[in-house]
Amino acid sequence: MLRYPKLYLLLSSLLFLSCSISKYKSNTVPVSEKLSYNHLLPVINPGGSATKYKATIDVLNKHFSGLVIVKRTDSITTHVVFITELGMKMFDLEKKDTAFNMVYVFEPMNKPNLVSVLKTNFKNMLLMDIYGKDINTGMTKKRETVYELIDHKEKRYFIVKDANQLVKQANFFKQKKSSLVNYTYNAEIKSYEKIQSLQYGLVKVRIELNAVREAN
Repeated sequence: MLRYPKLYLLLSSLLFLSCSISKYKSNTVPVSEKLSYNHLLPVINPGGSATKYKATIDVLNKHFSGLVIVKRTDSITTHVVFITELGMKMFDLEKKDTAFNMVYVFEPMNKPNLVSVLKTNFKNMLLMDIYGKDINTGMTKKRETVYELIDHKEKRYFIVKDANQLVKQANFFKQKKSSLVNYTYNAEIKSYEKIQSLQYGLVKVRIELNAVREAN
């Protein structure tokens, strides 16, 4: 029988978290460079045309479904708008330069914690803040490239396969995994057709985006 169960659980937890983040670290000497489209393909169309997704959002025991529209309105501004199946706008997230703000939130959703969660998750999922930043690059055993981006206490890992297609994004805060995002790229439509995000912690959030194909 263990004499110090709390200490054992703490050590086990630390070991688990350490193994989790070490999974994404490269055994090779990392190369420092600026992240660009040549490293991984963007989610948001750099040409400015809108991208539409069928979306489901599960947060705080609430389930929402509808349409997410992502569009660059000018060289420094991008909007992410979520509209329910009934046509009601739930939120409008704006990125202008490096600032992220909710320019509109449906009042029942206008809670500080919920707004913060939505901003963080969509910013991460849509790669709205990574290009031009310093990264470390290494190779994994599966011939996938791993890009590591460190911002103070936050570490983000982007796993990319052939043709710079993003497969997975793993985010850690203070060595603890905060979220995991999986991507499915469709070469036919030249964009990511499915994006699935899971945020861990006290407020668990699940978001799934499925690209809407426009009729020819």
